[in-house]
Amino acid sequence: MASADIDRIIEQVRRLAPEERKQLRAELAREEQNTFSSCKASIDLSRELRWIEEHRAEYAGQWVAVRGSRLLSSGRDGKKVSEAASAAGDDRPFVTTAGI
Repeated sequence: MASADIDRIIEQVRRLAPEERKQLRAELAREEQNTFSSCKASIDLSRELRWIEEHRAEYAGQWVAVRGSRLLSSGRDGKKVSEAASAAGDDRPFVTTAGI
C-alpha cells in the first residue's frame, strides 16, 4: 500500500468517534489473531504422516510419537507415549494412533 493511502486512512481514523476507534482496534486485533493462527496451522507434517502410513500395520492399535521419519515411542497408552517422547528430548512430538 502506498504511503499516500496510509496517510488517508490515518486521517479517516482521526475523524472517528471514540466508540468507532474502539471497534476498529478490536477488528484489527481479530485480523492479526487470525493471521497468527493461520501461520501456526501451516506446520508441515508430511514426513510424520508418511512414516505412519508406511508403518501402520506394524503399530496397529497403538499410539505412536513421531518426529520427521523417526519413531520416538509407541504403546497402548497415549499419555505414556507422549511422556516417553518428551523424555527422549522432543518437547513437541507428533502423537497419534497408528490406526487399524
